[in-house]
Amino acid sequence: MDVTPRFDELTACDQFLALTRYTRLFDPFRVMGVSTKELLHSRVIAVFLNANEPHGLGSKFRDDYLASLKNCRQVGAAQPIDATVLLNAAGARAKVVRELADIDILLDFPDLRLVIGIENKIHALDQDKQVARYQASLCELFPHYQHRAMVYLTPTGRDSPTANLDCQRVPVYYQSYAMVSDLLKRSRPLATPPAGQFLDQFVTHVERTMTDSTELKSLCWGVFEQNEETYEHLAEHLFYCRQRKYKERFDALEQEVKNSGQFNEWVSEVQTQIVKGRKGDNPLFALDVRLQSWPDGVWVKLYKHDWLGAFPYFLEKDGEMVSQRLGQFCRPSRDVPGWAGHKFASLRFQVKEDRAINVQGNRATDSDYNTALARVRELIVEINNALNPALTLPSELSIA
Repeated sequence: MDVTPRFDELTACDQFLALTRYTRLFDPFRVMGVSTKELLHSRVIAVFLNANEPHGLGSKFRDDYLASLKNCRQVGAAQPIDATVLLNAAGARAKVVRELADIDILLDFPDLRLVIGIENKIHALDQDKQVARYQASLCELFPHYQHRAMVYLTPTGRDSPTANLDCQRVPVYYQSYAMVSDLLKRSRPLATPPAGQFLDQFVTHVERTMTDSTELKSLCWGVFEQNEETYEHLAEHLFYCRQRKYKERFDALEQEVKNSGQFNEWVSEVQTQIVKGRKGDNPLFALDVRLQSWPDGVWVKLYKHDWLGAFPYFLEKDGEMVSQRLGQFCRPSRDVPGWAGHKFASLRFQVKEDRAINVQGNRATDSDYNTALARVRELIVEINNALNPALTLPSELSIA
């Protein structure tokens, strides 16, 4: 069956062209590599919550934000804050604080004895008992306040696995980025021209990357409605297309390691292997790199699973020999989370996110992959230095 005319018809339809334009919109946050950086998003939200910032919104966004909590899902033994208290906060004196007791954003209304903590989670996982610690911190920091609450802000409004649901004094509210986006759009007419331009870019970025966009759904429905059979072919072969994309990408990465200038000094002894797997419709790829002079089992892994990342490792079965050669560099040995039989060939990477280059592996850009190759080179040098510590000493010490 010749399906070419049907695909030509699909790509020519207005909805497909609109969908293409939508997905290719210029996104400055993605260009800067901060599209999923929680710290940056928290700073932006904190600025618009602060009535004293020169954005023109005054307290409009902050007031609407407080009022919106009555529409958020609230969990736990504590009673939710009375809606009257939230409404009375409109125009009240407030402090907006960042990273107090590690809480991303803190809204403090001293005259109302009301405090709201906001924990912003985009893709990162909770730390051990994280939200429960923040609930306790609000009680310790504001012991005389009548009203306290934690907001758990995520793309989907998901639950926090670390909230203390038995806490009687600090309720937890679950909020989605879609709600924040809607509140910002509601405040947009008050913004100064520069703030308004930035706000538009931020809202567009949030809706494209972190919300269940109604516009995107509508465009996809239009394409499906007019080209259902072709759409089904695309959906059916999604894994094949992704697998082919990453096979070509990792074949090219392997050639870079073997032939490019930044690895030229090891060209005669570099060894590589590509490892493939699958997780649903997501192809898993990894490029392992080592030098022949290293102990058996020691590698640097560049991988695209859910994340794009890199880390040095050795295999558990080779642990004794590796320990003899690398010594304190990887002692005590630590398991690589999610990688059976793998141990870190480094004392770094204490935090899981340290090995990530892009936490959305399927969204990684050419720049991200260039960063990954540079990381591989850094780790090769690090392992070489650990195997040959005398070479890293100052010349006068090594002579002595």
